Amino acid sequence: MDEKRASGRYYTRGNPFQLEPFQTWAKASNLEQQITLEPFAGAKDIPQLIDAANLQCQGWAFFDIEPGAEGVVQRDTLADFPKGFNVCITNPPWLARNSATRRGLPFPKSTRHDDLYKYAIEKCLTHCGWVAAIIPEAFIRSGLFLQRLQDFISLVPHTQGKTEEENGKRDTSYMFEDTEHPVGLALFTPHVTSDVRIWRNNQLLGGINELRRHLPQPSSNRSIVFNDPNGNLGLIAIDNTVSASIRFCPPEELKDYPIRVHCRAITKIGVPWRVDIETLNARLATIREKTHDVFLTAFKGIRRDGYYRRRLDWALSRAIVDME
Repeated sequence: MDEKRASGRYYTRGNPFQLEPFQTWAKASNLEQQITLEPFAGAKDIPQLIDAANLQCQGWAFFDIEPGAEGVVQRDTLADFPKGFNVCITNPPWLARNSATRRGLPFPKSTRHDDLYKYAIEKCLTHCGWVAAIIPEAFIRSGLFLQRLQDFISLVPHTQGKTEEENGKRDTSYMFEDTEHPVGLALFTPHVTSDVRIWRNNQLLGGINELRRHLPQPSSNRSIVFNDPNGNLGLIAIDNTVSASIRFCPPEELKDYPIRVHCRAITKIGVPWRVDIETLNARLATIREKTHDVFLTAFKGIRRDGYYRRRLDWALSRAIVDME
């Protein structure tokens, strides 16, 4: 696993290219007439998936820093990106800068980005018009590269409708063979887009601008203090494995839980006024329903109801508490 972390390689399993938004993107890019670039080709999974999705292109050009299959040209494509291609379909490397530092792994000094996949997307967009990339689902919260982003698909394994026993078994649809990080497919065009369509598999959730309108105004009220052992409001900020269970609660409910400075899952909050927990949870429920959880961080693991577990960050928590 550390060897794969060093290069950020996670090989694709499942087939997101069968989904409607990608099929539409492929047609718009005139894919069947293109020599398609895969600059992080690994074991050449993507061409097989494209073929299985009943799509084709005129040909492929494969590159990778550590080729995993015959026909892949060895090249450090982050340092020397291939030029002359209009269409790029890729699964770029994922490796967070802090993770690389912690594990003593190399990380490019030539980028300001905090993860290799962001640097890779920047390279792809600089040199290619049409770009499709399998990347972390958290990307849509980053605010990066939205100018040319047309569609973003949250790739959720097919667990809805299965029995509890079936859901307990590993489902690798739209996932990787050796990581359970939530996955998305970003579809970029050569042109500036007015909005970004957000999907969950084939379900259109709405435009990102429309979804953002359901968020509360950001709050800079620093009198609301998180991880306060004497706080008057409790917060369970992460879903359990069953359902959407993030909620505010009385602090007494957390009396046996040690509040740590860096805790992000369960905490007490100091609020300098009397809080109405029922109202706060109603606000939270409305936001989750209206935004389809797009702005909550997807967490490892699928709930029994078939959706990613989510985490509520401090910024949105503060905004909900501080709503008038």
